[in-house]
Amino acid sequence: MLRSAAAFACALALACSRKESPPRPSPDAGALAHLDTSDPKALLAAVDQMQGQLKDKPKSFEVLTALGNLYYENGRYLDAVDSFRQALAISAPSEARAQELRDKKVKPARDLPLECRRSGPGYGLEQIAEAARKMDGPRELRCLDSALEMAVDARARRGNALYLVGNPDGALAEHRRVLAGSPDHPESLFFVGAITLEQSRGDQAKLEEGKKYWQRLLAVAPDSPRAPLVRDSLPRAGEIFAPKAQAAAAGGGQMPPDHPDVSAQELQAVAEAARNTERTPELEKGLDQLTAQAESLLDRGKYQEARDAIVRVMPMRPNDARTAAAMGGAMRGLGRQEMAERTLARALQLDPRQPRALYEMGRLLAGRGDKAGAAERLRAAQSADPQFAQSHGIAQELARLR
Repeated sequence: MLRSAAAFACALALACSRKESPPRPSPDAGALAHLDTSDPKALLAAVDQMQGQLKDKPKSFEVLTALGNLYYENGRYLDAVDSFRQALAISAPSEARAQELRDKKVKPARDLPLECRRSGPGYGLEQIAEAARKMDGPRELRCLDSALEMAVDARARRGNALYLVGNPDGALAEHRRVLAGSPDHPESLFFVGAITLEQSRGDQAKLEEGKKYWQRLLAVAPDSPRAPLVRDSLPRAGEIFAPKAQAAAAGGGQMPPDHPDVSAQELQAVAEAARNTERTPELEKGLDQLTAQAESLLDRGKYQEARDAIVRVMPMRPNDARTAAAMGGAMRGLGRQEMAERTLARALQLDPRQPRALYEMGRLLAGRGDKAGAAERLRAAQSADPQFAQSHGIAQELARLR
């Protein structure tokens, strides 16, 4: 299904707009016909080649959804998040209307009217919603429910993509929205359960809540690809998601084997997607705020929360010493000594006078008993930024090393 959707996305994105019905053929669309539609990489290359032409061209809900799937299949998670966002903005009025009808206790008709079936590139969600408005309540709701099935899947996949770029809270919000309308959606049951368990950190109520979502998944979708993992992990959930395990796995999440966490390959794909993201002043301001938030959390000893904040910045600023220093500090506080040392060393390679990196490296060495090395780093931090040194009590740290 995703492969055909990807081909559909490319063909429509190259050849039509939402306001063109029927679409006008494009010479580039003809070339697309010779591509192997089972090859997502080739299809994505065709889309990327046409990026300038497509940028300001209106796109339908179906095109944006299929493009989101194509980006997702190729590991371009940030691009996927944005395409799905645009698609869901188009579907939002139809979702609101469907909910309004349900609130009025309208029951959907059994049969789907012919006017409510997708038909070719020029007849999709928006045209179906327009046709449905002329019908009675039951038939209108039946039309909207059918047309919005793709929106449910798009929202769930957007949740997955948000998780993969280090935004579990955003992922959780999207999957909960899916379950609000589709309580038995297997993928959302899995992710809400997984993220709730991951965030439980010894909270028994949260642990039990997460387990209930996974139990529901096994009840309604025993053949789901996620089911074997859930069956294996449920009896050991208390052990897998224990507080110590969470702290030990802060760099990547103590998820069961095969959980869709961020692997090295995925991080590379995220970094590539980040490079292709337009760097607007709003985006940069948001990254600055997240970095400052992470640093504030570090200073208060909230290392897991600091890690969760800075991990959202790293794909966009992979070569930034300040970002690496904050991540290194979070890893040190969470007991990930080797990862902390590697990350802090990277920060100091980028900027040998980065004060937080020097400070955190000093604390790391002090914890190992290397007083001379610790003192050298702490004095370097004092020299690099006296104000930072004063606010972080570096003089007192040095006194303790004597």
